[in-house]
Amino acid sequence: MKGFALIREPGSEPLWMSLESNAQGAFRFSTFSGQIETFAILEQEVGESALAKAHSILQGADWPALDLASSHDFDSYVALIESARRACEEGALEKVVLSRCHAYPQVDLDLMETYNRLCAHYPRATVYMIYRQGQSLWMGATPECLVETQGHVVRTMSLAGTRVADSEGSWGAKEREEQHVVTRDIIHMLQVMGCKHLTIEGPTVLNAGPVEHLCSMIQGERNGSGSDEIARALHPTPAVGGLPRAQAAAFIRQREGYDRRFYAGYFGWTRAERSVFYVNLRCLEWGSDGVLCYAGGGITSKSHPEQEWQETEQKLKTLERVIFG
Repeated sequence: MKGFALIREPGSEPLWMSLESNAQGAFRFSTFSGQIETFAILEQEVGESALAKAHSILQGADWPALDLASSHDFDSYVALIESARRACEEGALEKVVLSRCHAYPQVDLDLMETYNRLCAHYPRATVYMIYRQGQSLWMGATPECLVETQGHVVRTMSLAGTRVADSEGSWGAKEREEQHVVTRDIIHMLQVMGCKHLTIEGPTVLNAGPVEHLCSMIQGERNGSGSDEIARALHPTPAVGGLPRAQAAAFIRQREGYDRRFYAGYFGWTRAERSVFYVNLRCLEWGSDGVLCYAGGGITSKSHPEQEWQETEQKLKTLERVIFG
């Protein structure tokens, strides 16, 4: 299978990478459940020529139908959140991240215009488009780096807690608790992977366009583990899965009620000088019959189901305004 990735990291020009399926390839695209597609990177272009390459290929692309359907309505999502809140209250879970997708049937998108709007609206996010021949196209603006390595240095982030950008006052107990448990788990997992001298900076507020998050930056030294191995170990972090990891994953499989596919999975590439993987968030999936947009939120014992619905509504409306102009 052939395709391409078009990726604009914060402060950088767009990078286009030509992809071809190869088990030993440097580019990875993982579903939430951990199924990884691997590609060789054949060519690269940067800047305007990167955008031109993507535009040229998209002109002749055929898209499969997604069989569009929204995963939840208000009542079903609120009931799902309440069951998760009770599981946390009873001690079966510490946190679980629950999501939904919303269908926009028969919309007409100019994919390159949409990509450029995402770049303009989210200057501090990594904006990406992943095209695989004959498959649906994924595009989004993720604020979350799963892991980055340069030499022996390993970097990642703990990103949890969301509110409207430029909100006044202190963060709520639910958001602070969510941030703490995500940070603690990532540190523990890095230690299991042999990483040493770990330091935490934050939490600080990370602006992600119309919303903001609590974010802690984590850095240390890796000891023999490759970036790909660390990415597989960290995924899914409690920021997109939950805690305890196994119980949260089981709750999502049994209760969420739809297949996330690549939403909240990850993508990225390995290089001798630098390897990096990002979580697939703030995203849309494009097919011949329209668009699916995805959003989710972290649930703890302190969650209010109606507020959690409103948080996903806010995320979806924000993405909708950017996508449709």
